Amino acid sequence: MGSLEKNNLNKSISGFVKIWKSCPVTGESELVVDQPNLVLYGGATVMANALAGVPNAGIWGMYIGYNNSSSFTPPTIDVAYSQPFAGFTAPFGYLREPLTFTPTYLSDPNYKNNTVLFSTMITSSSAAAGAQFLGGSSNIYEVALVSAPNPTNLATDIVFSRTSFNKVNYDSTFNFTVTWGIKFLVN
Repeated sequence: MGSLEKNNLNKSISGFVKIWKSCPVTGESELVVDQPNLVLYGGATVMANALAGVPNAGIWGMYIGYNNSSSFTPPTIDVAYSQPFAGFTAPFGYLREPLTFTPTYLSDPNYKNNTVLFSTMITSSSAAAGAQFLGGSSNIYEVALVSAPNPTNLATDIVFSRTSFNKVNYDSTFNFTVTWGIKFLVN
């Protein structure tokens, strides 16, 4: 997925996605996804709205894309968002999950809190669109970081960033936590 970094909206805004699968009984965790994300054109809209103080302009949550087939071709991911989640039909589907935790921060030399970390756990099995989400047979293959200007109306959602990865089979006996880091640098 090196092309994600190369095609990013701006090199001063980049980030990563990490997904952990944790056993609620033993507490043991396994990192199943660790890769860069792609900031979309909508990300510039989200940042401008947040800087201008537009209500509900910040990051609200994540979309989790899945497919219920053992073999499939994922949709194309590009900065223009030419294949939106709203168009998903079976066997594709997606969850719309709010942030589970308050955002946290990391700092780099010469910066203070220049990386914001957003985290959510898969807590819902109710699809926002497309196929039903099924423990044991749904394969997670992409995630998106979204702003929700009107949290009760997903048609107003703006995708800030999106990435895909090799499919991960969802096992409902484990907790799945997605952490999304967005780093801001001065060019």
